Amino acid sequence: MKHLPIKKEDKPRHKEWFNRRCELARMEREKAWRRWRRSRRPNH
Repeated sequence: MKHLPIKKEDKPRHKEWFNRRCELARMEREKAWRRWRRSRRPNH
């Protein structure tokens, strides 16, 4: 993933899209984390 310089005149549409992508990525990461924790719990 290339690091792009953030322009001050950023388009609101791009910002919404970026926030939505971040939100989806966070949800996916939390889901995977919970699944991993649940699968490891019986070992403890």
